[in-house]
Amino acid sequence: MTRVLFVISALSLLVLVHAGPIPKEFQDVAAGIRETCMKESGVVLELIERAGKGDFADDQTLKCYLKCIFDQFRLISKKGFNYKAFLTLAPPDLKDKATKLIELCGDTTGKPDDMCDLSWNINKCMYNAYPDVYFIF
Repeated sequence: MTRVLFVISALSLLVLVHAGPIPKEFQDVAAGIRETCMKESGVVLELIERAGKGDFADDQTLKCYLKCIFDQFRLISKKGFNYKAFLTLAPPDLKDKATKLIELCGDTTGKPDDMCDLSWNINKCMYNAYPDVYFIF
């Protein structure tokens, strides 16, 4: 199960997967993450779907939903986003793109002590870097 989570996190959080639906073998885990994070954040599905298309509403529930996803893969803490772990999760054939994302998004900040805002800003940066392959659980 841990290996599946790492593969999924590499695929989703690196936003370096093929555009389109989540592969069938990952749908159960993806649904679980989405359900957990929707309950935790209180976000409505419409905001998630819009963000997946690049329309990131300035909405606290969406911001905290994105933080929750990062939390599920231990990629964010009070210290900020863990780019080293992010790069470690990248499959070998995607290391170059992951490195480029770190270069492009590594200086991304949020409101002080607001991990939800930071997560939102990182996701916007990732979308802007690779809009054709970006999706959100």
